[in-house]
Amino acid sequence: MLKGFALGFALMGTLFAAPYALAQQPQGDIFRGQFGVMEVALSPAEAADDVARMADALAKLPPQRPGVVDTYILSASFWNDPVFEREASEAAAILGRRYDAAERTVVLSAGKGPNIARTYPSSAPNNFNAALGRIGKIIDPREDLVVVFVTSHGGHDGAVAIQEQGRMGGALRAAHLRTSLQQSGINTKLVIVSACFSGHFILPFSDPGTVVLTAAAADKTSFGCEPSRDWTFFGDALFNHALRGGGSLMSAYGEALTLISKWEGDMHDQWQASTAAQRQRQTEPAASNPQSNVGEIASATITKAEAYGNAVACAGHLSFAIDRAKAGRPLKGMTDAAALENARTAARGRAGAEGAPRGHSDQDTAKAIAAAAATALQVFSTQTPDVTAHTARCLAP
Repeated sequence: MLKGFALGFALMGTLFAAPYALAQQPQGDIFRGQFGVMEVALSPAEAADDVARMADALAKLPPQRPGVVDTYILSASFWNDPVFEREASEAAAILGRRYDAAERTVVLSAGKGPNIARTYPSSAPNNFNAALGRIGKIIDPREDLVVVFVTSHGGHDGAVAIQEQGRMGGALRAAHLRTSLQQSGINTKLVIVSACFSGHFILPFSDPGTVVLTAAAADKTSFGCEPSRDWTFFGDALFNHALRGGGSLMSAYGEALTLISKWEGDMHDQWQASTAAQRQRQTEPAASNPQSNVGEIASATITKAEAYGNAVACAGHLSFAIDRAKAGRPLKGMTDAAALENARTAARGRAGAEGAPRGHSDQDTAKAIAAAAATALQVFSTQTPDVTAHTARCLAP
C-alpha cells in the first residue's frame, strides 16, 4: 500500500505536495498537529448534495435504548480508489449484522474517482467529525459501543492518507482520532484500521475502553489494495470471512490472521518462483503482521453488543447445515441431525432472549436467522472451510 500512498500524493501536484511534506515533519505542520486537509471546494451543486447526504445519514440514526448495549458504527474510506469504498460499505454491512446496528451505521467515502457519481457523503474531516459528534450526543457513554473502521493507504509515520484526486489531500493520525473520540464523549470503542503501517494506532489506543485492530505492524505494509479488488487482504480476511460466523470478535480476528498468513505466504511463494529478473524489479513480500490490543472494559461491552448477532449467525449456519443434511449432502462431520437441531434450538433461544430487550419480535428474529442461512448458502461455494468451521463452532456447547 505504501507505493500507492506516495504515488497518489505525487500525482496531486503542488497544491497538496507541501502539506504532505509537512505532515512527514510534525514540527512544521501547518495544522499544528490538528486534524485537517488541504481542499478544493466542490461545485455548488456537488456541495449541496454532499450536505444533504450527510444530513440525511445523521438524521436517520435512531436514539439509544436505555438498558441495551447499543452499537453505532462509522465506516470510512479515505482514498478514492474503488476498493476502499467497497471495503468500507461491505464492512459496514457485516458489522451492522453482527452488532445489530444496521440502522445505527454511517458510511463515508472519498468516492471512486473524478467524475464518478457519489453514493455516500464525503469522508472529509468535517463530515468524519460530524458523524462522531452526532453519535456522541446520541449514545449513553456508560453502556454503549462505538465502532470506527477506516480504510486507505498508509505512510511510514502511521498517517492514514486522505485523498480525493486533484481535490483534497491530508491524513488521519492516531492522535487525531483519539482526540475526536474524546471530544465526542465516546468512551467504549472498537477501532479497526486497514492501512499500511497502521500499527502506529496500537499504543495511542491501548486503554481499558478500547479494542484496536490494525492491518499491519507499525513497520510493515499490508496488501491487496489494488483498485480492481473488492477487499484488501485484511478486510477480506476479517470481514468477508471471519466475522460472518458466530464466534467472538477476537476468535474471528485470530481466524483472519491465519487467512492473511496463508495468502501472504502464497504471495511470497509466487515471488520466489519468479525469475531472477522479475525478483529484482519487485520488492520481496514481507508479512504484514497485523496488531491488536484488547482493553478489558471494551472487550466486556463488545461481548454484550454482539450476543444477538452471533446467536442469529449460529442459528442461520445451523439451519443451512440441517438443510444440507436433509438433502444428503451434509457438511463435513455434521451428519447427526438431532445434534444440529438441538444446537439450532439453543441458538434460537439465545437470539430470542437477546432480541426481546432490543425490541425484536420473534418474527423479526426468525427473519434475521433466515437471512443468515441464506448468506451461508451464498458464500458456501467460495468459503466452504469457513462455513463448515463456523457451523462446527456453533455446535459446541
